[in-house]
Amino acid sequence: MKKLCVLFVALVMVIMAMPAFAQDKADWAFYGQARMWTSWESADEETAIAAPNFAGLSAGSRSRGWNAGGVLQDDSDLDWKLQTNSRLGANVKWGNVGGQVEFGNAGGDPGTDFGATWRLMYGTWNFGPGTLLVGKDYTPYFFIVSGMCGPGGGECNGIGQGTIYHGRRAQLKLRMGGFQFALVQPNSQTLAINSATSAVTAVPANIVINDITAGPTGIRDVDQTLPGIEASYSMNFGPVGLFLGGFYNTFDQEFNVGTAVSDFSIDSWAVGLGARSAFGPLYVNGSAQFGSNVGNGGMPTNLLVTRMLKNGLGIGSVEEDAEYMAAQLIVGFKLMDSLAFEGGVIWQKGDVDNPSIIGQNIEQAMLAYYIQAVWSPAKNVFIVPEFGIIDNGELQVSGIPDIELGKVTWFGIKWQINF
Repeated sequence: MKKLCVLFVALVMVIMAMPAFAQDKADWAFYGQARMWTSWESADEETAIAAPNFAGLSAGSRSRGWNAGGVLQDDSDLDWKLQTNSRLGANVKWGNVGGQVEFGNAGGDPGTDFGATWRLMYGTWNFGPGTLLVGKDYTPYFFIVSGMCGPGGGECNGIGQGTIYHGRRAQLKLRMGGFQFALVQPNSQTLAINSATSAVTAVPANIVINDITAGPTGIRDVDQTLPGIEASYSMNFGPVGLFLGGFYNTFDQEFNVGTAVSDFSIDSWAVGLGARSAFGPLYVNGSAQFGSNVGNGGMPTNLLVTRMLKNGLGIGSVEEDAEYMAAQLIVGFKLMDSLAFEGGVIWQKGDVDNPSIIGQNIEQAMLAYYIQAVWSPAKNVFIVPEFGIIDNGELQVSGIPDIELGKVTWFGIKWQINF
């Protein structure tokens, strides 16, 4: 580890020295953002129900319900850390060619582990009518309307809570004005949900999990057949900015049942519409999404039910697509240049039929509420206190009683200095 840290520091020093060697070619503009998340977070005991298969009910928080001798317990915890979206980067410009490189905190403890990773790494070529981007960047399906950090700190823009966001991925992207089109690195690591039993019990982990369940079935092979396809268009009408976008992702799986193999494809897609508006000191933002199997396509939602449900009982059985819907409504008021207030309501829902049991449906709907103040006591210094509640709702499975999934409550402060 020490050797890796020394190698990384040497690499950074070389990169920082590059402008001195290439002043006649490229202009390098370095920047950084240090972000701390300090909070007290509490999770109801019901958030332990899906663990350890799915910890997303507590949305990245250190606090989550736990099971002690068959009795569920709630939990509260202090979160005090460098946020994973802290960064060090540089914008580069050389004529019609440019680029951006950005390191981020990968979540390791900076005291013992450097924990750095690439957030962005791309080059651009402005060829006149448009710009070609090559490398890792935000995909076209990306439109932020909320500043919510949420438990665990996160990205502080409502990611995982209904934000139009498909990640930072390797891609070939064309930008022409407000239009973006990209061929994106596909996501084929998130496997379909398997309903391998003929009866659904009251234990959610049996039916709602991240990967294929153990048992007589399994995955033999996963094949990528096409890159992901994404496109968006942004436009402005005076004080209102609009966004329309979508993504499509597909991969194939060979599903082993005994000694036989069943082939099937998992197609993921979503379309989203968003708007930002400013009327003097008041702003109102909103977005809405609809999609299918978004969890299989790698879209973060913190919902249990976002992935295809596969009937693993035998060859020739069917699979059912999981539907996804989300909406955000955000209202803010800028009291003065250094102080603003924001609050919002966010709703998400996942819904899928169980192919193993005719007429059985599985769904979950969740709500998030938050308020925050954004105080900037000096230029490039931000202190953001935030209070919020995420109600994970109920896991509703036809034929069995609804299962409470609990709430997560937090009061935190984001501390950010840009340099």
